[in-house]
Amino acid sequence: LDNDRNFLIVKGENFSMDFNKHNGYLCRYDVNGMQLMEDGSALTPNFWRAPTDNDFGAGLQHKYAAWKNPELKLTSLKHAIENDQAVVRAEYDMKSIGGTLSLTYTINNKGAVKVTQKMAADKSKKVSDMFRFGMLMQLPYDMDKSQYYGRGPIENYSDREDCMRIGIYSDDADNQYFPYIRPQESGTKGDMRWWNQTDASGFGFKVKSCKPFYASAIHFDTEELDDGDDKDQRHSFNLKKSRFTNLFLDAEHSGVAGENSWGAWPLEKYRLHYGDKNFTFVLIPLDK
Repeated sequence: LDNDRNFLIVKGENFSMDFNKHNGYLCRYDVNGMQLMEDGSALTPNFWRAPTDNDFGAGLQHKYAAWKNPELKLTSLKHAIENDQAVVRAEYDMKSIGGTLSLTYTINNKGAVKVTQKMAADKSKKVSDMFRFGMLMQLPYDMDKSQYYGRGPIENYSDREDCMRIGIYSDDADNQYFPYIRPQESGTKGDMRWWNQTDASGFGFKVKSCKPFYASAIHFDTEELDDGDDKDQRHSFNLKKSRFTNLFLDAEHSGVAGENSWGAWPLEKYRLHYGDKNFTFVLIPLDK
């Protein structure tokens, strides 16, 4: 439905999705009359994490700063029916970075949506590494139950993954953030084959991808965990919880280093360099 001033709406028998015409983002996702996304939220590209102690020691909060709030300018929002599926394509200029980003949503008649995020880098520009390449989805607060098939049960990053075994685990959003003395990035787990995010009744969705991915679901916004340019003398028990369950989905996530905490970067093989990148995953509604 393209007759709304602010939203492009895709509807099926039991579902409805709204895309914001001003930024191209999926901003509403209802199944059987219930919300999978919280009001005022959106499924957005995400390249930043709250810096860790090691990140601060290496000054990465400054060196990676271009990725904190990159300026994405919507240049095109198109829609079509292809192979009996609705397809929505949003194209962006990455003005502050260089290159382009595209988001493609392919939606079937059951309300499942395949999301493809693709970045085409500007090879003529010298751009810093990034913390992550993925997306952030903000869900209703009570949609806080996670079940997943991947490495667990505690956080494990690209340079910490061998300490955790691959298996099927369950957890709540309140447990996935580890209360470090100083607030920082926490909770991400790797080698995901699938991830279910639901409320206590079982209503929610499954995330699947053709390649293992990273994921976490926590009750804190990144902005609340981020000290900004310099470490602040804050503590995790003072943090203010989000009104959302924040679901982080990443194709790649930088290592957290640890050779020392006063200058060492992650090893080269665990860093995310600027370049062409692609992340595809499917959101499949789960009925309670």
